[in-house]
Amino acid sequence: MVATLPPKEIIQWDRRYDVVNPSKTGICFYCNDPGFQPILGNPKGYVEKLRKYGLVIGVDASPYWNMPLWVQKSQIGLNIGITYFYGSQGIKVIPNVRLGDDRTLSSLEAYPKHTLIAVGTNGFTHKLEVRYKFSEQMMRIVDVLQPSGICVYGPIPDEIFDYVKLKGVPIYQYDSYTMKENEKDRVRKLSKGNKDERI
Repeated sequence: MVATLPPKEIIQWDRRYDVVNPSKTGICFYCNDPGFQPILGNPKGYVEKLRKYGLVIGVDASPYWNMPLWVQKSQIGLNIGITYFYGSQGIKVIPNVRLGDDRTLSSLEAYPKHTLIAVGTNGFTHKLEVRYKFSEQMMRIVDVLQPSGICVYGPIPDEIFDYVKLKGVPIYQYDSYTMKENEKDRVRKLSKGNKDERI
């Protein structure tokens, strides 16, 4: 059920109307949780809607580090369970590996090994302490799951992915919706002759 090849493009669920070629697009859930809450409550009702895409990146109900441990584990379990369900319906999936704080590291035992996996980095790259923690988790993810490749939705800062590269794991990077919009803004400013804009 796990896709063996990365998609040509990944688009988040709340931007699905931007999809031009569904069969070559991976749909992901790296967006605000309320945007895909109906799917969490009724995954069966969305099987046919998701089937038209080339693959589905596992759901991403957020296990924030400041949540009680039981809530973090519940969110992770929900992510894994719904992803498995879609795979069992004949939809190609790529597991989204999302952990909470260090007490949830044992959740890695529930993910498949030696397959493609996906991670979203939006929100994990701005603060130094968050990048450091995310980097530690990426090291554990790579050591435990030994993935055949990692699809990254968002930026890939060296501090987080140096270890992945050192281990020779292929990284497939996809610009997030936020990154695309920021680039459009930069181009618009440059086209207006803003000489102070840095390239």
